[in-house]
Amino acid sequence: MAAGIQIDCDRPEDINEDHIHYCCKHPDGHNDIIEGCAKETGFNMPNQNEEALVDITADKAMRGTCFGKCVFSKLNLMKGNELDMDGVRNYFNSKFVDDPEYAKEMISAFDHCHGKSEENTAKFLSKPMFQQLSHQFCEPKPSVVLACVIRQFFHNCPKDRWSKSKECEDTLAFSKKCQDALATL
Repeated sequence: MAAGIQIDCDRPEDINEDHIHYCCKHPDGHNDIIEGCAKETGFNMPNQNEEALVDITADKAMRGTCFGKCVFSKLNLMKGNELDMDGVRNYFNSKFVDDPEYAKEMISAFDHCHGKSEENTAKFLSKPMFQQLSHQFCEPKPSVVLACVIRQFFHNCPKDRWSKSKECEDTLAFSKKCQDALATL
């Protein structure tokens, strides 16, 4: 029980994953590169004003391996097949000069996820869905890292950016207790 709600890890349908990006305010909005990659790969974004990396659910990021690869490539976040932390720092520090706290949070999330990318990619590649449909997927590491970054950003949202809505509080409590119940969180 958290904040007066009964948490049932077998009932993730009670949680609306598509709304988690409203829980932690972030400066991103329209992004030409993300929009271009969405069109190029047939990936559906929430809408034209929600084109930040953290506007996507991690579940969608995992299914959008070609989208993740396109975005990371065009933002210069990859070197070969590896996440380039210098590229990550350069991108966020230069794009979000007016919001250094957001840049720091995103760099921290990428840094955390960078260390887990090999293990998480191996987990993703071992899933029956990937093995049966591997011809429909691109190199999954960017999407695996992106899914992790979305989760980290949500879980570590600074208090002054957090929406204290019941839906957000319930989703956070659920995701912390039931880590494997939601693909997103």
